[in-house]
Order: sequence, then C-alpha cells, then structure tokens
Amino acid sequence: MATWVITGANRGLGLEFTKQLLDEGHTVVAGVREPQSMPFNHETMTVIQLDVSSTESVQNFAKELRLICDSIDVLVNNAGRMDGRWQSIEDVDPELSLDVLNVNTIGPLRVSQALWPLLQGSNLTKIANISSLMGSIDDCMSGKSYAYRTSKTGLNMITKILAVEGQGENITVTSYHPGWAKTDMGGERAPVPAHDSVQGLIALIKQQVDDRTGRFFEYTGVELQW
Repeated sequence: MATWVITGANRGLGLEFTKQLLDEGHTVVAGVREPQSMPFNHETMTVIQLDVSSTESVQNFAKELRLICDSIDVLVNNAGRMDGRWQSIEDVDPELSLDVLNVNTIGPLRVSQALWPLLQGSNLTKIANISSLMGSIDDCMSGKSYAYRTSKTGLNMITKILAVEGQGENITVTSYHPGWAKTDMGGERAPVPAHDSVQGLIALIKQQVDDRTGRFFEYTGVELQW
C-alpha cells in the first residue's frame, strides 16, 4: 500500500479521493484549511492544516508531514476554487482573479516545491494535478470564466515544467480533468458522479509511469490537448 497526500481533502473530489483510497487500504495525509471540518476519522488517515494560498501554511504542512513519514508515494494537488464565471471582459474582477490564480496555479506549485524532497528517491513517485478541460486552450470555444480558465492553463504549464524537472529523479507529474463532476463546486447539474470521476482518476494515477508524465488526461483515460 502507498502513502497519498490529498489537498482539499474535506469536501468534493478530495473527500471522495480520501474515502476510496482508505477503502483500498492506503495511508492518506489529508490537507485541509480547517482540520475540524474533516467529516470523519480513520486509523490510517492523518489530517494536517493546509491553506495552499499561504506559503507559511504550506511550509508548516511540510514540516508536520516530515514528522510522520520519510517519503510519500503520491501527491494529489486537488484544492481549488472557482471564479465568478464572468460573462464578459467588463465583468472581470482583477483582485478576485489574483486570488483564484493564487489557489489554483501557485498553490499546487507551493505544495509540490515543499514536498519535492519527500518524493525524491529510488522508487517512482507521482504528482497528480487536478486541472480542468476549461484550462485547455485548444478547447476554449465559449470564453467566459477568465480567471478559472487561466488558472488551470497555468497549472497545466506547471505540470509540464515539473515533469521535465522530475526526469531522472523518478518523479512523474501529470494533469487530469475530472469531468464535470457533481460536487459543491460542480453543482447539481453536473453529469458525472464524484465516485465515478475519482475511481477513474485513481486508476489513471496508478498507471502514471514515465511515458505518461507531462501529459493531460480526462478521468476516462482519453488524452486531452493542451
């Protein structure tokens, strides 16, 4: 069994990741902004405070993590936030846009940087960045959601850069689109059950070896264009 770190683990896809991985017998480190908000306890789960938008919080998270383990097998950068789904350029809120970019783009970079030493070693390890088809430049036909789209495009570029840096260090880095999943963020109209999305994502992450690093996949296994 492996040690998985999940950010944003107390709700939505992060919570579903945590439940499914624990059911499989894995060890899970759950990073959440408010540890008391984690809806359950488990003998192989450790909950640690984590706000991916704060460098200090991320550094403290890494310190606490090093107290309980010498290495990790998988980091899932799942924590994220939406924007205002702005319809036009006139509607865009620049300050909120910066907050979205801080969480969705720089947040995963902060966490990956802080945990990189725990991923280095002789065994293959993995970073899975939960991106979105909305971050695909190739797929942008409807516009709107300026900040969210841009934040996920940026995350995809960070995925590619980290994948290059991970070469020779046995660290693979891949982006994933979870589908339009039925979560608090995705809404009730979303067609993909969270369970099905995460089940597909876990299966793909387990297959994440050298020839799949630096690429972009839907939860179904279909490869997406950047």
